[in-house]
Parts: sequence; structure tokens; C-alpha cells
Amino acid sequence: MLQKLKQFKAKHPFTSLMLVAIAVRILAVIFVPGFGSNHDMQHTSLIQGLLEWLKAKMGMGDSQGMMFLSRAFYATISLFTVSMIYRICDLLANDKSKAWNIAMIPTICVIMPSFGIIDNVSFFLGLPLLLYGANVVLRQRVLIGANMTEKVHRTSYAIAGLMLGLSLCIWYQSAFIVLAILLMLCLKRDFKGALMTLIGIVITLLLVWLLLTILNVNPWSYIQL
Repeated sequence: MLQKLKQFKAKHPFTSLMLVAIAVRILAVIFVPGFGSNHDMQHTSLIQGLLEWLKAKMGMGDSQGMMFLSRAFYATISLFTVSMIYRICDLLANDKSKAWNIAMIPTICVIMPSFGIIDNVSFFLGLPLLLYGANVVLRQRVLIGANMTEKVHRTSYAIAGLMLGLSLCIWYQSAFIVLAILLMLCLKRDFKGALMTLIGIVITLLLVWLLLTILNVNPWSYIQL
């Protein structure tokens, strides 16, 4: 049995990783004691404001059902974090076994806010978007490094920018990492890629700003240094 599991892992590393991640999350959602992640509102932020607004509009209280719903939501989001970490490690190391071993850390330790190594809601929800954008940019750089320029698409940088922009809207402290990504592209003399990424970021920020304006919400109230 153990040998078959090892063979399955060797043949399907990503699938096996996600199966482990799903199993861990099912156990955490059902069996971890205490009310859990539904009370994780440490400071004012855009995503927390949205969650509170949804609760008020839909009449959702602090029921047991709401606890399981919020836990399931966070656990599902965390699967994207695990997936992106695996993808990034695979690109950097070009070794699926090493990528699997590294991705096991968030598989066990990143499940929901206040249950693992991340306890900030905005950080927790913004991280997969940030990692997705970084993964797209990194993939383009790997293709360029392998002289596979025919597979490099500038629109991919724009899509990365859209995701990075969303991560900024949810977790504004990610601006430091986003700026580092843009700086890296400039240092690599990939100015077109940096420009397309920046355009994607600006488009997302403008759209979110417009939406908040329509809803008569002051965006600056969610930025507290």
C-alpha cells in the first residue's frame, strides 16, 4: 500500500499534494475546536469591510453554520496558495519532488486565519492573488531564459498585473512585493513586460476605485500604515 502511494506521488506529484491538502482542510474545518476564523477582524481593511457588509446585508450571524461556512471558504482559498507555491517552486527548482516537499509546509500550516502561520485575513486572502501574479511573471522569465521567446506573450504580463492589482486592493502591504517584482523586471531589462504588468495593476486599481466610488465608500479609510 505504501509503495503504491509513493508511486502515485512520483507519477502525480501535484494531484497527490492537493489530495493531502484537501484532507487536512476537511479535518481542520470539522474537528478543530473553538469558533474559529469567523472572528478574525484584526484591523480595518477592504476585504474585512466587505465581509462585514455581506454579513449585515444577508443577515448572517455568528451561528455554527456560519462558522463552518467561513471555515470552508478560507480552506478553499488556501488551496490556491498551496497550488501557487508548488508551481513557483517547480519553476525555480525544476524539480517536482523538491517542489512537493516545500509546498507541504503551506499544506499543513496555511489553512485558515488564526489556524496556522498566517492570522491576518487580508494577508491570507491577498496572498494567492500575489502568488498567481508572481507565478505568471516568473514563467515568462523562465521561457525567455530558455530562449523560448515564441511562447512569451505580453498579455500574460497584463494578466499578472491584474492579479497583483487585486492583491493590492485586498492586502495593501503587498505593494512592497509588487514593487520588487516590477524592479526585478526592469533590472532584467524586460521593460515591455514591466510596462504591461504596471498597466494591469493600474487598470485593476482604477476599476476597484470606481466601484468604491459608486458604492459611496472612501477607499482611503481602508489604508492604515
